[in-house]
Amino acid sequence: MKKPGIFLILVCLLPHFASAQQTQQEFDSVLFTKNLAFAYWLSEYEYYQLLTINELAQQPENASLEWFSYFENKTWHTVGYSYPGELLTVSRHVTMDSVSGIVDYTGATDTGFLMASALAHANANKHFQLIRDTSNLYVNSFVRSNPDQTISIWYFPAFQPSGQAVYGAEWEYTFDKSGKNLLHIKTQINKITALWIGQPRELWLNYRNSDQPTAGSLFFALSFRDYFTRIRIDTRLSISTTSKDNEGNYTWTHKMK
Repeated sequence: MKKPGIFLILVCLLPHFASAQQTQQEFDSVLFTKNLAFAYWLSEYEYYQLLTINELAQQPENASLEWFSYFENKTWHTVGYSYPGELLTVSRHVTMDSVSGIVDYTGATDTGFLMASALAHANANKHFQLIRDTSNLYVNSFVRSNPDQTISIWYFPAFQPSGQAVYGAEWEYTFDKSGKNLLHIKTQINKITALWIGQPRELWLNYRNSDQPTAGSLFFALSFRDYFTRIRIDTRLSISTTSKDNEGNYTWTHKMK
């Protein structure tokens, strides 16, 4: 006597289940836009910092410094510091000038911000050292101030000395606003893959352990898209593709699975 009632309830609920499932399967364009903007920021950070370090590292007095960058008042700043013991010292603070190139910064400085960022970077490097030692990967670090005043240190695989590009891993160490106290660690590991940059071809990035294109996958796509005919990011729920149109502009398309 109870079975028909149960059947009717199930029939009534099925449309709601289907609707919820369809909602879950929609591509999250808001999150994608946020991650893509972050990837562009990472690309700029890496570009300006590498330009600066490549020049300054040739000077003997800078050889032992650690470096981080930040963007302020439409200008990229790069800071070199040392932290041999208990005392952290900022030794270089430069900016990139479009006319003069790399110049020492002589303007007003938020010393608290610089020290907190340097401390967070130094402390994150200590935590990350075991991964460096065991992964056999060259990794670049990025310092980012968050809206809630915490400081995140991100790590992504760098272009390797072997001439290979690597994707599939990203790490975030978040500290409080002092840079001293580690709040949490976020790790995103897919299949770590190294590939040669050479003959143009279509590239599929395996991010099937993720529901959405991650910041690291988009950063990789922006960094190396000129070397491939198109790049597809294959996630658990969707495939996102970037390619160049007839006017030379890159576009993104998304397809749910």
